[in-house]
Amino acid sequence: MGMQEPLDELMGHLRAALHEAEAGGGDPDELRRLVAEVDRRLNEDDSEGVVDDLRHEVTKFEASHPRLADAIGRAADALSSIGL
Repeated sequence: MGMQEPLDELMGHLRAALHEAEAGGGDPDELRRLVAEVDRRLNEDDSEGVVDDLRHEVTKFEASHPRLADAIGRAADALSSIGL
């Protein structure tokens, strides 16, 4: 498995969760910030520590977005398994 698949999957999950938060009248600002930050770091090749940061972020979303937290956790595991 290349690095692109889990990255694409991660960004897809993040964007879907952001869309849900916006549609559901929730507070999408924190999600929007997370999407932008992950996207920026991956595109700028600043991925050092991004998996650890993702795991930290997951704890913020476990109560409000359990499906997102699970998806981020799986993506972080996939990225970790390919050495990111």
